[in-house]
Amino acid sequence: MIIGIWGDSIAYGSCDGEALGWVGRIRRVLSAHEDTKNLYNFGICGDTTADLLRRFSIEVEALQPDEIVFAVGINDSKYPNDSEVNLVSLPEYRKNMQTLISQAQQYTSKITLVGATPVDDGWRSVRGSRFFNEEILKYNVAMKEIADTNNLLYIEMFDVIDTTADLQEGLHPNTQGYQKMFERFISKKSF
Repeated sequence: MIIGIWGDSIAYGSCDGEALGWVGRIRRVLSAHEDTKNLYNFGICGDTTADLLRRFSIEVEALQPDEIVFAVGINDSKYPNDSEVNLVSLPEYRKNMQTLISQAQQYTSKITLVGATPVDDGWRSVRGSRFFNEEILKYNVAMKEIADTNNLLYIEMFDVIDTTADLQEGLHPNTQGYQKMFERFISKKSF
């Protein structure tokens, strides 16, 4: 069985002191099973749904996965470089997600959507991009609606992370936060 996970820096596991993230923790559990399960992490820092669309068709064709997980949206919701407009508008995000799902369905019916995590509200990157929980929630609601429309599993992560204890620098989970994300994922999804 081949599993592909596509997403952003949080799918990648940025800022995890154990260098695993939630995806690496899943890989560790899967490798302990007797039946062979290969998990590939296509999380790239900064990626949005628009970025995934540029690379997904090539990567999925090369991988030919049995299961696909999408964990993307927080970067779509951000306000880049002091802009007052989201990097990827909510309507464009919806369209991009539906296109990704349609492409994924050419390979498998086993598709899971993972919601974004909260931030230290108003967190600002060194380049001036800002993240707000109110905006992130709008994208999570859209992802949940898209999952429902397509009869896909949606795993909520927004309520898992405590912004006072589980964030490394205000945006990415710390080791404890990634462990909580892993536990939520495993509790909702079996391979």
